[in-house]
Amino acid sequence: MSPQARTPPRAAQSPLRRRRLPFPQPSRRGASWLLSAPETDYADVRSPTSPDAWIAAVTTALATPTGEAYRRRISIKRDTFLAFARAEASTANRRTGRNIATSHDTLARLVGMSKITARRARALMEALGCLVTIRTGRYLFHLERLEAAALHGGKQLRAASLRALNMPVIVGFAQNEHLATASRLHPSTHPLNSYPRRGKPHSEAASRPQHRRKQAKFTPGADQPRSLTLQRLAARLVQGLPWLPDSLSTLRVQRIIYRSGFDADRYTYGDLIRLWAVIDGELDQTPKDAGTVNDPEAYLVVRMKLAVNYVRWHGPSA
Repeated sequence: MSPQARTPPRAAQSPLRRRRLPFPQPSRRGASWLLSAPETDYADVRSPTSPDAWIAAVTTALATPTGEAYRRRISIKRDTFLAFARAEASTANRRTGRNIATSHDTLARLVGMSKITARRARALMEALGCLVTIRTGRYLFHLERLEAAALHGGKQLRAASLRALNMPVIVGFAQNEHLATASRLHPSTHPLNSYPRRGKPHSEAASRPQHRRKQAKFTPGADQPRSLTLQRLAARLVQGLPWLPDSLSTLRVQRIIYRSGFDADRYTYGDLIRLWAVIDGELDQTPKDAGTVNDPEAYLVVRMKLAVNYVRWHGPSA
């Protein structure tokens, strides 16, 4: 008989020979050994009624000004934070919201992001009061390792932090912002309790901002002492020109002459008067007198610029 004929069919083999003994499987987070906590540690925890209710409360707390300030300080996006919140709720007990023992690496792997982002998301959950740490993760003692091996058959050296979902207290957020308005048929639906026009006046007037004086533009050489010829020319102009008022100081006239670029060392008061007469003759204009000058200081600036330009175009012989 051939060897194939001696081999019994596959269906006729004994099921005991095909059955394999169950070997210990690697440690899974769902069956890992958790840190124990007494019921008194959950005294201040407000357990949610369902994961959806907890997600709604987290979203509302995040929309408050306090939640927005915490989110900006921790630096995490809203959508990213809500994704981590949903992943955190999926690992908790659906009835009590407890027994969250996933590490930062496991939570980051569930969302598909980095461990640092998972740590930031959990920090924001705790800042908003949405997550409570019951026990901090640590390395296991010898007896605890034996208990973990007896539970799942694997080797467990440390346990993650034990956390629980908590319903946050919403502060600084208006739950209902839609108020009814008074209609034409019922004008007294919402009577006013305050009358702005009948308020008491303030005890003192509010302080007004002080106007800052604009700093004068610095001119190179303006802080240097004036020459004696320039001082004499300025004094002679104040005395000789009838349209210059007595209130105009000599120092101001010196500054106008200096800024115009007029050479007071080469030309005297008589030369300046002669230049103005020549310019008025060529332009066919009559110089103004004391009664027709509205702004003597500005008129002097214009006259000095005319004299300087005339000398510049016609040379020193002018």
